[in-house]
Amino acid sequence: MEFLRDGTIPANVFIYGIFCLGISVVCALLAKDKGRNTLIAAITGLVPGLNYLALAYYIGVSKK
Repeated sequence: MEFLRDGTIPANVFIYGIFCLGISVVCALLAKDKGRNTLIAAITGLVPGLNYLALAYYIGVSKK
């Protein structure tokens, strides 16, 4: 975690990256449960800004 102490990577960018990974996993699990493409769900879950829309989509979409 030295990169956070010396300022190489700001703490907020690091934490937002962890949130993006978490949202990506949740999107992939929701897509798998609902019969959708899990790779596309995981990729859209990683894109900042788009990940919240993807999460809302996979929560609201019906099962196939």
